[in-house]
Amino acid sequence: MKTNAARLLDKLGIPYQILSYEVDPDDLAALSTAQKVGLPPEQVFKTLVVRGDTTGICFAVVPGNAQLDLKALARISGNRK
Repeated sequence: MKTNAARLLDKLGIPYQILSYEVDPDDLAALSTAQKVGLPPEQVFKTLVVRGDTTGICFAVVPGNAQLDLKALARISGNRK
């Protein structure tokens, strides 16, 4: 079954590859996922959701080998923290 993202890529004619792996609910780290699918960590992305004190929910996507800079996110999203 295709995801909405896959359907959009199809519509835009963008090539992609869907990789499957066994999910361990006790280890959802991007570095573990990168190992399982055989990609470098910088090619696997983490999707993170945080709540700002002013704007509410913020969504961030960062490479698997990086950490979210909460102060930078607060600054660019108009939040104090």
